[in-house]
Amino acid sequence: MLKTKDKINQIDKDTILSNMSEGVLAIDNNKRLLMINKTGEEYLDIKSNLIIGQTADVVISDKRFLKFIDDLLLSKKSLKEEIKIKKNMNRYFMANGTIIESEKSAFLIVISDITKLKQLEKIRQEFVANVSHELKTPITSIVGFLETLKQSNIPKAKQKEFLKKALKNSNRLNSIIDDLLWLSKIESMEDTEAFDLNNYKLLDIINSSIDDFQNHSNKKHKIEVDCKSSINIKADEHLIREAFINLLENAIKYGDSTKRIKVSAKTDNNVFITFHNYGGYIPDKYNEMIFNRFYRIDKSRSRRQGGTGLGLAIVKHIIFVHGGEIYVESKKNNGTSFIISLPG
Repeated sequence: MLKTKDKINQIDKDTILSNMSEGVLAIDNNKRLLMINKTGEEYLDIKSNLIIGQTADVVISDKRFLKFIDDLLLSKKSLKEEIKIKKNMNRYFMANGTIIESEKSAFLIVISDITKLKQLEKIRQEFVANVSHELKTPITSIVGFLETLKQSNIPKAKQKEFLKKALKNSNRLNSIIDDLLWLSKIESMEDTEAFDLNNYKLLDIINSSIDDFQNHSNKKHKIEVDCKSSINIKADEHLIREAFINLLENAIKYGDSTKRIKVSAKTDNNVFITFHNYGGYIPDKYNEMIFNRFYRIDKSRSRRQGGTGLGLAIVKHIIFVHGGEIYVESKKNNGTSFIISLPG
């Protein structure tokens, strides 16, 4: 019989194994299953309770995992391999097998779900590819114009035209880099201590954002404001103004020819701030994607308008670090609204 201390140790081991997020199983040299925890059963789709002592070929149906076991037994050393399991084809797993030193004739296999890591890696790869493309486009244009200007027979009027285009692409390149730095800074803010939260009158921030936007625009735009002076928000003024200015720019770029914008606010537990243009239409299927980095519904139009493809991603992160949400509502012939919800 087990002594009390041994019983406690056994209970502790069983509790730990049953609550682990990784799948754990042990097999002997003859592929007999010595133990398996609940997560391992779930990953490998094992339903029977009478499996201990059975061979892996009998209780495990997944051929990829059985091949991993065969390779592990054949190599008689540690083996690590990324595998796909038939039951969970939309998930990625890492199987890590090693010899149990105290047994010598037994092997321990740990199965880890690495789906999130793979998804993050895919996002990173896509981001690097997008950044490379976005930076390369204006650089290629600049180099092309400068190479042309090296020719001695270019008329002065053409020289000015090429220099103007090279400068435009240089400014676009600078805007992309500025936005990338902005996005990186905001994403690094893990808690509210990383920025300066204070109470402000929402109307004051809306008006100052509109003033900044109008001052940097080539012409004045018709912007209607409907916000009670009594509405207050707790925010980092610099960040929230940056979000508002980005939304104003977006509304002008993708609105109708009248370039009218309405900014309104209301309270209902939370504070809701709406930026509405009167012409642009966004189909429902793009409602989430438009907040992704470098995503554009109409890429050619976006580049003509001078967008970097990062504006809405910056807005989303600014609102997120304020504990809020942003979503879009759009109807044909009625325009598009970007609605921010902030804690009241």
